[in-house]
Amino acid sequence: MTNNKILGNQGEGLAVKYLKKHRYKILFTQYRCRVGEVDIVAQAKDKTYVFVEVKTRNSLTKGLPREAVTPSKQRTIVKCAQLFVLDNKINGASIRFDVIEVTNGEINHIVDAFRP
Repeated sequence: MTNNKILGNQGEGLAVKYLKKHRYKILFTQYRCRVGEVDIVAQAKDKTYVFVEVKTRNSLTKGLPREAVTPSKQRTIVKCAQLFVLDNKINGASIRFDVIEVTNGEINHIVDAFRP
């Protein structure tokens, strides 16, 4: 496993702990569909389905982690979310797209980070 993959897995683990602490129900981690992957699929206290992209960095020399969630990556996440809703027959539910940045173990949760 590469160092980047290890770092990413550690960041996702911290993000899951953070979300659970804030009373999110974790439905899936590394949810894969035919068009890509979503790091975390969760449900908020208000029953909103939350699709979370986690970006982890050891430093900010390459910019803020959120800057790596490009429009192309956003489109992939949205398509996965649409397939998730269809596959699970979820009608009328609210959905949201968040980004969690993990930098040196510190978490920044960006709620409603982007919209389709």
